[in-house]
Amino acid sequence: MNISFFIMIIVVILSAGYISFLNNRNKHTIEKMTSMTLGMSIGMITSLLIGTLLGVILKENLFMSTILSMGICIVFIYIITASLDILTMVESIMSAMMGGMMGAMLGDMVATQYADSLIKILFTLYVFTVSLVICYVFHQKSKKIRYLQNPFIYAIIMASFFILFHQLGPVVNIANNSFSNNHQLHQNPTSNYTQYSGNNSNAMVISSEEYQYTPYNFSIKKGQTVTLRLENKGKIEHDLEFKEAKGIKVQSGSAHRHEGDNALHLHATPGKTSQVTVTFTQDGIYNFYCTLPSHEQLGMKGTITVDS
Repeated sequence: MNISFFIMIIVVILSAGYISFLNNRNKHTIEKMTSMTLGMSIGMITSLLIGTLLGVILKENLFMSTILSMGICIVFIYIITASLDILTMVESIMSAMMGGMMGAMLGDMVATQYADSLIKILFTLYVFTVSLVICYVFHQKSKKIRYLQNPFIYAIIMASFFILFHQLGPVVNIANNSFSNNHQLHQNPTSNYTQYSGNNSNAMVISSEEYQYTPYNFSIKKGQTVTLRLENKGKIEHDLEFKEAKGIKVQSGSAHRHEGDNALHLHATPGKTSQVTVTFTQDGIYNFYCTLPSHEQLGMKGTITVDS
């Protein structure tokens, strides 16, 4: 973990402790509707932040990140709202549970290259929400916060906070290989093609894992016969489908067509391989992607360029 991670955790803990202190000191004067809004706002943004952080750290283990985020957020919000009425406490805890679940899913699904920025944005929103609560609920009459009455000034402060926090480096270290695999395959036998044992065709091996193909860009000649091999090296199932397959002639293999014979589909469970031998009969760019929910949006897509 990096220094930005520890700073974020310390800020969250100290701010929660301060709000808990203010709640206890003002529990007889704070209005019921205000306390409910306070609890639900703090509960939602805190749980979104914690859930997303755990979802990124425990990526590919959505069950554990969801359970941990919900548990941590329930305890966290209970400490903040313990001095308030029972209805406010219950609604705040329910809000925290919902936010924890959404955050865990968001952290698990977000593309690796965007995960750190997302965490920092949520942390900035957390600081924004907490500072508003402290200033406008508990110190509304203080002259010290009159400069915050101007939304423009407050926006500048929050933008400056985000920029300064971003300079501290990543919150968590995440391996990112999404942009390092742009390979070209050509007919020349000395190129990146590999020979597939038992078949005179060249083997075009595409590895799949969460959430990328390696490699994901190819270039071949029209009329060339290749064996497309999908190797699932991930922990969940993946597939590969061509959005338009009219120029692809299947020779043999485990692929199947559907949607009016316009799509060619390969599917592989974790640790398994699926393959098909095909001939590309038409020039063009053939786009392929993973059809499982959200996988394409997370980066599982590629192209095969065919020319004469």
